[in-house]
Amino acid sequence: MLNESDMEGMVFNTPVPFFDAPVSCGIPKDTGDVPAVWMMMPDDILGANDTYCTRAKGDSMIGANIMPGDLLVMEMVPEYHSHDIVLADIDGERTLKTYYLAENGEQWLIPSNKKYKARRIDGTMNVRFLGKVKAHLRHDPQDTMAHIMESIEEARAQMAVEQAQSEDFKKLVISPACADKVVGRLHELSDGKQKPRDILMPLRAAMEAGAIRRPTWAEYGSEFGFKRTSKTSLSDYTDPTKNKYADEQQFWSLVDIFRSLIAR
Repeated sequence: MLNESDMEGMVFNTPVPFFDAPVSCGIPKDTGDVPAVWMMMPDDILGANDTYCTRAKGDSMIGANIMPGDLLVMEMVPEYHSHDIVLADIDGERTLKTYYLAENGEQWLIPSNKKYKARRIDGTMNVRFLGKVKAHLRHDPQDTMAHIMESIEEARAQMAVEQAQSEDFKKLVISPACADKVVGRLHELSDGKQKPRDILMPLRAAMEAGAIRRPTWAEYGSEFGFKRTSKTSLSDYTDPTKNKYADEQQFWSLVDIFRSLIAR
C-alpha cells in the first residue's frame, strides 16, 4: 500500500525502467518494449527480482483499487500464485488481471469490474506472465476470494452457452485446428460494440485474412444474436465490394490478428 504520506522519508535511490505505454486493465494492449525513461524508486518497495514501472489504463481493475493513471511497480518473479495481480501476455497482447489457480487445476485471469468477464487460460492460448504488481501509488491492489469465485462461476456459465452456440459457427473457419482461437477472438473483438459497422468489423477482418468464409445471416445470428445487427447490414458488410477499410489502421490491425492466428 503506497500513498504520498507512506513515501515520505523514503530514499529514491534505485533506477527502475518506466514503460510509458499504459498497461491496459480492459482490452489487452501492447505495452511496448523500450522504456521511455528510468525512474528513481526507493529500495523499500522493490522486490528481489527485476522490477519495472508502468501506468494503469482502463477500469477493469477498479475493484482492486487500481485506477487509470496509477503508477504500477511490477516485479518479474520466478513463480506466480493465486491472487497475484499479473501482467499477462496473451497471444502477443498484454493485460492486467488477477491470477487464480483453482483446485481442479484451471487457471483464470479475473477482472475486478462487473463489466468484464473472467478468462480461463487454456491450451489454445500462448500466455506469458510479465510480472506481478508489487506496489502502486495509492492503494493495496488485492481482490477478495468471494469476488474471484463469483467471477469464475459467471464466466463458466457464459462459456457453456457460448460453447453450445459456437460448434456450428466453427464450421466457417477455414482451418479447423484454429477454430477455437478464431471464434474466441471474434467474440472478444465484438463484445461491447453497438454500431453494426463496428460490430461487424472483426468479422470482415477475419474474412479478409482468410480465416473464415462468408457467413449467412442465420449463421451469424445463431452465434452473436439477431438483435446486434440486421440482415441487410450483414449482407452489405460482408460483400467484398462494399465497406472498404483500406485507409483505416484499426481494420488492418484486426486483419493481422487473424492472420497470425491461422499461421500458428
